[in-house]
Formats: sequence, structure tokens, C-alpha cells
Amino acid sequence: MTAEETQSVQLVVGSLLGTAGVGVLTWAAKSLVGEIRALVEKVARQDERINAVAVELGALRRWRDEFVRGLPAQVQQVVELELLRMSQSGGRGS
Repeated sequence: MTAEETQSVQLVVGSLLGTAGVGVLTWAAKSLVGEIRALVEKVARQDERINAVAVELGALRRWRDEFVRGLPAQVQQVVELELLRMSQSGGRGS
């Protein structure tokens, strides 16, 4: 094969590869955009779940804090009522 024939074959092959390459690149880009869109939607769903769990966790923390604050007051009231009951019964127990 002469240099001129080699160059002609290279031009034809390059042209074919170029056309096919553009098609392949277009397909790859569309596919990639689809994958990115699916990942973004998946992350958004996970973000919604995380927010829901955070709300529930916040509610549990508030309940815990109220319980921790309220428990000593309840214990104190029970002790005071028991002491009052004991003093009214003359200290004889139950």
C-alpha cells in the first residue's frame, strides 16, 4: 500500500470513527445524564427519610428532656406524700 492509499484509508476510517464516535458520545452523554438524574432522585428520597428521622429524634429528645426534668419533681412529690401519710398515721408505717 502506498503512502497515498494509506492516507486515504486513514481518512475514511477516521471519518467513519468520527461519525460513530459522535453517536457513541451522544449515547454515553444521555446515559450519563439519566444516571445522574436517577442518583439525584435517590439522594432526594434519602434526604427526605433523614429529615423524617431527624424530626422523630428531636421529638424523642424533647420527651426525654421533659421526663428527666419531671422525674425529680415526681419523686419529690411521692416522698412528700409518703412522709405526710406517715406523719398522719402516727409514724406506724402502712
